[in-house]
Amino acid sequence: MVGTVKTKAVRSLSKGEHAVLLPGLTGAEPWELWILSGQAQAECVQICTSPLDNRLRKNSTLALPVSQVFCLALWLNETDPKQFPGIITLQLELRGLQPRGNGPAIFDWSVVVQEGTRTLVMVGVLPATMPQDMQAEVYQAFDLSARYLSFPENAMTLWQEQDHLAVAMTRGSHLVYYQILPEMRVTQRVLQDLNCIRATLEMQDILPPLQQAVVWMETSPVELNALRAALPVPVNQAERPSPRLPVPAWKLTPAVVGEAKKTREIQRWRNRGILIALIIYLLLVGLAMSQYIVTSRNIGQLAHWKSDHEQALALVHNTTAAWKELEPVVAEKDYPLEVLLNSAAAIPADQLRLTLFESNNDHILIKGEAKNASASFQYLENLKSNPALKDFSWAMSAPRLLPNDLAQFQIDGVKGASN
Repeated sequence: MVGTVKTKAVRSLSKGEHAVLLPGLTGAEPWELWILSGQAQAECVQICTSPLDNRLRKNSTLALPVSQVFCLALWLNETDPKQFPGIITLQLELRGLQPRGNGPAIFDWSVVVQEGTRTLVMVGVLPATMPQDMQAEVYQAFDLSARYLSFPENAMTLWQEQDHLAVAMTRGSHLVYYQILPEMRVTQRVLQDLNCIRATLEMQDILPPLQQAVVWMETSPVELNALRAALPVPVNQAERPSPRLPVPAWKLTPAVVGEAKKTREIQRWRNRGILIALIIYLLLVGLAMSQYIVTSRNIGQLAHWKSDHEQALALVHNTTAAWKELEPVVAEKDYPLEVLLNSAAAIPADQLRLTLFESNNDHILIKGEAKNASASFQYLENLKSNPALKDFSWAMSAPRLLPNDLAQFQIDGVKGASN
């Protein structure tokens, strides 16, 4: 038998190890902290009065007692596991196991056997309310205590769990049903319940004929004789084996814990978003500050250079201004006399005379009298075709005819405009 163990110094988990808090045998020692691994022997390292006393709970699974997880064995007319959750939910509603309110039922299941087009599953369902200490948010996962025990094949097994008797039924090597019994010892009422459970499961084709019954606890000769008389199978007494990790694990997270974890996860992502935004903001501020510092340094260097070269800069500015004043004279092709000479060269022979010529850098005004209007238009064309005057755009209003048949004209030339 697994007896009372003294609490050992709780060590840290090594790689590949997993901590699980299992219900103890009695109310005096209600919880046992076990460290499990795939290779080493399971080790009980602490006895706890509450799940909150487990110092490894942040890295542990809380194995809920059989009394806190309702069992339902179901034949489903389906072999596709993807369809099981919806079918099981409907079965829970039909049996009145759906919790009140908008919250969904919290359950998980294991496949026991498949036969043709149907599947036998064992479903574990959480009640609507649970003890507060079993809804500890710090536990990583929640499972069922019975799934951590290795039961004999095709057998009925009895064991103690927190001052109660628990019973488990196996179909082959698979756990197919479990239940808490009303009393902590083998009484006539317990024997009636065991026979009722066995008969009901056999009628539903959930349980094959049992091969044995096993008792994992200390019992009196009277209790053993009563079991042997009530059950039509051999009754054996054995030591409860050490727990082992079930595969796959169940997810029986209480609703309160699930909501709290979801809220924490949302808050964690929100905090991450705020932190990322703050980092980006600080980077942008740092970049702006570095740019400001570099720009200020460059401005300071330019101001220092300007101060050092102020006389040279003044000479350059004065020289530039002088060149602008001299440009009309220095630029040979734009010199007024040069422009007048080119304008006079365009006069048709004996056709007209100029009466006014004005010129600045960008504009030329020419007035004159032509022998007739045709001669004034000919002069305009000559100005346009003169290569020396190609930078000007020429325009003339309609000539005014005089009584002596002469034609007065005015021509404007604008530099840089399109002809």
